[in-house]
Amino acid sequence: MDDHNAPIQSLLLHGTMIAEADIPAYRDVLQVLRAADVTLAFTTGFHAALSEMGLGDSRDDACDLDSERAFGMVLTFGGDGTVLETAGMLAGRPIPVLGINTGRLGFLSHLPMPDAARVLPSILEGAYKVERRAMLEVDFPHAELGSNLRALNEITVHRRDVASMIRVSVSRNGVFINRYWSDGLIVSTPTGSTAYSLSCGGPIIHPDSNAIVLNPIAPHNLYDRPVVIPLEGTLEIEAEGRDDHLMLTIDTRSYKVAAPARFEVRPAERPFLLVQLPGVDFIETVRRKLHLGLDAREGHSMDGGQETGQHLR
Repeated sequence: MDDHNAPIQSLLLHGTMIAEADIPAYRDVLQVLRAADVTLAFTTGFHAALSEMGLGDSRDDACDLDSERAFGMVLTFGGDGTVLETAGMLAGRPIPVLGINTGRLGFLSHLPMPDAARVLPSILEGAYKVERRAMLEVDFPHAELGSNLRALNEITVHRRDVASMIRVSVSRNGVFINRYWSDGLIVSTPTGSTAYSLSCGGPIIHPDSNAIVLNPIAPHNLYDRPVVIPLEGTLEIEAEGRDDHLMLTIDTRSYKVAAPARFEVRPAERPFLLVQLPGVDFIETVRRKLHLGLDAREGHSMDGGQETGQHLR
């Protein structure tokens, strides 16, 4: 990953809700971008939201996120959910995405909104790096789920409304792995390992790892634990339960599917291109945002003496 790229010639801006408290920061960012030597466009809904807050311009160009137009970069305004939505809608097109965080934690939208106006000029000049994040895709025959079946974080099959468990059988390339009695099963990418899978006791996987996690949700067997397997290959999954329907969730999108449900999960042909700032490191981000290594006796600790906690007492 190079830390310097060619200058950006065109940008697509995408977001959802705009909090009133963020209006000054939005105004600063838009002032910087409109003054730059770059072609700007806005997704239709985002431009409408900006206009409601008095930040739109009648001369602004608007289009849909899934349009075939080519852009040098997409800027998303919101949280990680906005980045996930963008990843699905881009449908594998090789357009890097920078997440500007107006939310809370932000593993994917890592540029804080208050810093955006200051940092964006250097990014437009090419001072950024691009990470290639693996995505998964679903093949669900005989189900009308549309075409947006790619996941950057995870694909999950789970029970719908009933209290009873479901049974999920998983094979890989025709080789049986396990049958889970549980509330569902998460198939997580390395990127998704810090999301839903983490909440269900799954491991943190470095995004450079060529692996995925099979993580049962509330399994009823003591020996059923998350399993890390290679990314390559095809997972054959069959899920059934007492209800006539189950839920299939692909990142932030949920679908009701008939039970028993039989589908396949495999790596998407193209990765998602995530923009990172120079000097940003995944382990450091995890340590800072999830308090990795936090010890009540010492606070955070780092090798090399770069950061130490309180003296031992």
